[in-house]
Amino acid sequence: MASYLYVLSIGPVQDFIAAARRTRDLWFGSHLLSEISKAAAKEIAKSGGLLIFPNLKEGNKDLDPSDSLDALNVSNIILAEIPDGIDPASIDKNAQMAAKKEWKRSAGKGRALARKAIRHDIWKDQIDDVIEFNSAWVFPKDKENYRETRKRLMRLLAGRKSIRDFKPAKGRFGIPKSSLDGARESALIESEALPKWLALRMRLSNGEQLCTVGLTKRLGGGRVPFPSVIRVAADPWIRSIRNDRRNDANQILDDIRDLCKVSCKLQGRSECDYQPLDRNCRLCKGENSFSSGTGKRLYQDFPFDGQIFYPSRLDRAKKDLRDISIDTSEDNPYKNDMEKLNQIEEKVQRLQKKDKGGFGFGEPNPYLAILVADGDHMGKALSTIESAEEHRKFSSNLSNFSSDARKIVEGNYGCTVFSGGDDVLAFLPVDTCLKAARDLHDRFGALQFGDKNENRTPLTLSVGIAIVHSMEPLEDILVFGRGAEKAAKNPDRNGLAVHLHTRSGGEPFRLFAISGG
Repeated sequence: MASYLYVLSIGPVQDFIAAARRTRDLWFGSHLLSEISKAAAKEIAKSGGLLIFPNLKEGNKDLDPSDSLDALNVSNIILAEIPDGIDPASIDKNAQMAAKKEWKRSAGKGRALARKAIRHDIWKDQIDDVIEFNSAWVFPKDKENYRETRKRLMRLLAGRKSIRDFKPAKGRFGIPKSSLDGARESALIESEALPKWLALRMRLSNGEQLCTVGLTKRLGGGRVPFPSVIRVAADPWIRSIRNDRRNDANQILDDIRDLCKVSCKLQGRSECDYQPLDRNCRLCKGENSFSSGTGKRLYQDFPFDGQIFYPSRLDRAKKDLRDISIDTSEDNPYKNDMEKLNQIEEKVQRLQKKDKGGFGFGEPNPYLAILVADGDHMGKALSTIESAEEHRKFSSNLSNFSSDARKIVEGNYGCTVFSGGDDVLAFLPVDTCLKAARDLHDRFGALQFGDKNENRTPLTLSVGIAIVHSMEPLEDILVFGRGAEKAAKNPDRNGLAVHLHTRSGGEPFRLFAISGG
């Protein structure tokens, strides 16, 4: 029986991924777009569609909502067969409604945490004006094969995308724009009316403004943590202490770790590691002002932000505490943090200095690596697929690579921002980034299509690495990473490019570029 071929594209990618000032913004933005796409894919399968990309069937638990770092990353482009007799327009409508519902679910979590800081009228205006949909479907012509049908479908989708939807603007005079992308008005109340402890809890920089999307990135998903660039940069230094045979040095690091731990004051339990023991508990103060957690899996040798190991950042944390310590409100979860921070400072100095019984480890290197990897000629490769079943098998192989890529990055002491299809974005310590690049390249090259056509061009992966200072703005770090990726694809793709961007600025040092694997 002939089937419609259907495609749905969800965006905007820029709003959800690229616009970010913190690593958690970046991770949660890509995670949120994936969850929205996943909700649409789940509804398509529930309504009778046969998913091709991703290759998942109705009832598969990978389609369920998740705030986990291990959640399946689903592309923002969904491909499916719609059996004859089922209205594609109805499936398209249901899929879009499911995607919007998932967006509002995540946004609602952020709103609950920042309820005292939100302009609720602006929030209401923006919440329904975020997600963009473009879709198309075609019925195969007489004697037309899958390859030709898919080519016609993607041309139709490209045409639909070129016809922009221009909705009436809902701007507000005199309201500052979001600091992340400048596209929407801030949904925050005036900074003067915002309690300093609440601004710190939302990790707001001075003068920073956030729209609905920005607030959802910052607070959506509850308190699921994500490592900062500073923690990634400090990892070789922390490992050097953990590998040192002097037990006293490890004990001091353990003491610092214990001072970073927090307690659930409502439940009276021992620790939360920046993730409430009761996920529905709004009053749980599972956080401190100076060191967010990395979760229950990443960087377990020291599962907290590494800014306290850098003297300049430690001084800044103490200054922030002085500004809010005068707030004695019961809602202020940080009013007793200064005592802990003073103890941490004393112990950090003992680890770093050589005199007075110090261990002389010095300060951690502030540089880290951003890795951006992308499959080569994927459009050309996909255009050679001859059947929906073959496409499904290849989709499964891509999903397996995505899962393996996350393991490779974490096995090299890094953290994965996004791993979906042939795309990987990750942060890694400088001492492990090259090994991770090789492992990813080799794993991708082992991918197979669903058939046994030996005449296909082998699949290859280009990897760009930018070594950057952890104090660089995140948007610049992303640009540096994309620049290295672009260099890796020249002239013949299947390459590796490594760029060093010093804190002093200027053109990067192009350390080397290798083409041809």
